[in-house]
Amino acid sequence: MFDWDENNLRKIRRIGSSPRKWSSGLSEQSDPDLTEQDVQGEPRYVYYCETDSERLLAVVLTERGDRIRIVTAYDLDAGQKKDYLARRLRRE
Repeated sequence: MFDWDENNLRKIRRIGSSPRKWSSGLSEQSDPDLTEQDVQGEPRYVYYCETDSERLLAVVLTERGDRIRIVTAYDLDAGQKKDYLARRLRRE
């Protein structure tokens, strides 16, 4: 179950997306490209993924109890895109 509030909804809308797209995209992501961060003692996971329209994005989320909270999402920068595409090619 995903946890949404006005703060993270605003961030998702800012990049032209919706909670439904993120929820289904992350649920269907069979082989996510994942890194882990620690932010003030809370583990956060960064998923690099590609949308149906081939947009490359990073989704930052954390687990809080039995809920998944999307903290933010943003377009990958040039270095992140290069890294993501190289890792994806190695898996194919």
